[in-house]
Amino acid sequence: MKTTIETIEFPCEIKKKLKMKVSMGNLEVEFINGHLIKFDKTNLSVQEPHKIIVNNKKHTLVALLYDDEDKIYLPNENTIISITRYISILNMMNRNC
Repeated sequence: MKTTIETIEFPCEIKKKLKMKVSMGNLEVEFINGHLIKFDKTNLSVQEPHKIIVNNKKHTLVALLYDDEDKIYLPNENTIISITRYISILNMMNRNC
C-alpha cells in the first residue's frame, strides 16, 4: 500500500504566544511540524501531531499539539492541559535550571 505524506505547518500563533509569554533564557525549544499521512486508493488518513520539545539542563518535556490550538497533550503525563498551564510549566522549567 502506498502512502502520501504532507507536512502541516506549525501554527505561527502558538510560536508567537510561547515566545512572548515564556522566559526562554535557560530553555532550548524545538518546534516540529506535524504530518498528514494519506493511504492511496482509500479514504483513510492519519494525522501526526506537531511536537514541541523543550530542554533545560535537567529535564526534557515533549508536548503534542493537535488541531485544537488551546490544548496541549503531554504524553509522559498522559494528560491534556491548556496553553496557559503549559506556559506556566515552561516558566518553572526556566527558573529551575
